[in-house]
Amino acid sequence: MATLQDRLSEFITDTLPNEEISVELLCRDNRGTYTLPYPCCRFHQEWRNLNSDETVTADVIGWRPFIKRKRLKQSPKIFFT
Repeated sequence: MATLQDRLSEFITDTLPNEEISVELLCRDNRGTYTLPYPCCRFHQEWRNLNSDETVTADVIGWRPFIKRKRLKQSPKIFFT
């Protein structure tokens, strides 16, 4: 399992991006860290979801340029009897 320091090393944590640049956000909650699955941007002092234009209310701890990644398809569940 990746440590917090490992995750943070993959993201920019000491500066904010220029406004309206598409970024991927690293967030933190009481269970650990996670990335948001949609592109975001910094606009008028707040983080915004670029798909819905909603304000991101998560605890953002880092960012990096957004790169669209292919999602892995889940394999079908096989049951043995």
